[in-house]
Amino acid sequence: MRKERHLTIDEKRDWLASIFRDDEGIYSQADKFKAMVEDTRLAELEAELRKEAAPPPSHAIPPDILSHLPPPLAR
Repeated sequence: MRKERHLTIDEKRDWLASIFRDDEGIYSQADKFKAMVEDTRLAELEAELRKEAAPPPSHAIPPDILSHLPPPLAR
């Protein structure tokens, strides 16, 4: 079986968190800021993917409901 080549979003976010939380001085403030920005982007991407994968609510009104309504009454 072929080994996966790419990291998951969670693995990337863990790695970025380790950069952002660096206390040893290995990474500069600019590196930490870049890690924070990239982590935010990945979090937004993850939320978007989760939203797309979620099934629509069962009580949702069909979008074409207006086409089924009768015309307005004349007064």
